Amino acid sequence: MYGGCKLILIGVLAFLALGEEILEHSSESPNLSNDTIESVLPHNTTLNNDQNGDSTEKANKTQKFVQCLTGQVNSLEVQLTNDTELIKLIQVDPKVTDRDGPALCVLVLFYSKHCQFSAMAAPHFNALPRAFPDIKMVAINAIIYRLFNTQNGIVGVPSLLLFHNGRSVAKFNGTEYTLDSFSQFITKHTGIPAVEKMAVTSADFSGPVTNVPPKEYDIFLILSWLFIIFCGGYYFTQSKWWRWIVEAIKSNWRESEAHAQHEHDD
Repeated sequence: MYGGCKLILIGVLAFLALGEEILEHSSESPNLSNDTIESVLPHNTTLNNDQNGDSTEKANKTQKFVQCLTGQVNSLEVQLTNDTELIKLIQVDPKVTDRDGPALCVLVLFYSKHCQFSAMAAPHFNALPRAFPDIKMVAINAIIYRLFNTQNGIVGVPSLLLFHNGRSVAKFNGTEYTLDSFSQFITKHTGIPAVEKMAVTSADFSGPVTNVPPKEYDIFLILSWLFIIFCGGYYFTQSKWWRWIVEAIKSNWRESEAHAQHEHDD
């Protein structure tokens, strides 16, 4: 009996010792896990950075420029055109099916003679043909010739659009209408660098696109003001103020007549 109890006691002590060993191992395991996580995180971060760098390089490699034909422009001057001539300039060549195919590039300025911002952009646009001799520079009065306004999203002037093979491929969204900003816009979409030592000269201020709004009457503005005045006058005659004024005039008129009649009787 004593021997059996001794064996049982030895077994219990052995079981308790085994339990403490298991608990010690389990308490050490989180530290191992933390070390493992800490060692893995920098590796994953490096992988993510590598993937971001690869995606940026791929994006830069996939950026494409439109291919502009060279030697197709005969004049280093902006051409002032109308809607009929512009249709002929931006005709589509059926042999060119995408932007990779060489085709005529035309830069069109939609302007208005009465717009101050168009006048500010005029000398800088007049200098562009010398900076980019292989790109046709055209200017059209968007107020008079409105055929292209809707289909090209022209909601204000000045607006600058780049056409390749008769199709609009880019629109200038800058806020500064300068020769440098125009040149950066062209180079961004065509890959063609500007000619060195480009500058705006005094001749660019005289045309072809004028930089001084003409001092002439705008018939549409006059008609608009006449319409506003007519509508304002009509609605004023329907108001109580008009009736009060009319009654006051009639009352004063009657009083003056009565006073004159009274003096005549005396």
